[in-house]
Amino acid sequence: MKTRLIAIATLALLLGACGGRYHQQMRNAQPAVEVSGDTVKAVNPDPLRFRPDMGAVVITWHLPADYRFARNGIVIDGELDRPGGKLTSREQKEITDCKPVADGRQFQCYYRNSRPGTFKYTVRVQRQGKALAPLDPEITNML
Repeated sequence: MKTRLIAIATLALLLGACGGRYHQQMRNAQPAVEVSGDTVKAVNPDPLRFRPDMGAVVITWHLPADYRFARNGIVIDGELDRPGGKLTSREQKEITDCKPVADGRQFQCYYRNSRPGTFKYTVRVQRQGKALAPLDPEITNML
């Protein structure tokens, strides 16, 4: 009986720990910016998609070695009328507090994720102080 109780308690602790890691992963997105030579190729995943029930998310973009984000490395250009659609407004309050971190190798934004919407953003990267051509992916709150 004592062995069963220990096994059940251990299983409960393990399941709780797994649930906590899953929840934390959902609240912290870690997209990778893919760069080759002097070209920003992609953001993986693209578009960034979030479910409304996830709540607020900290998005931290990562670069490979030898690359740095520009001071304005991630700029939210505005809201689109639909995924892949036209820009409807440059003003938005869903994605804020964007800033470089980790000596410019990462860039972080706070996404409120409080309502449906699709947002276009620009990624600006430098290599040895030289600006690369920017990339324009999207962030979407899925309905």
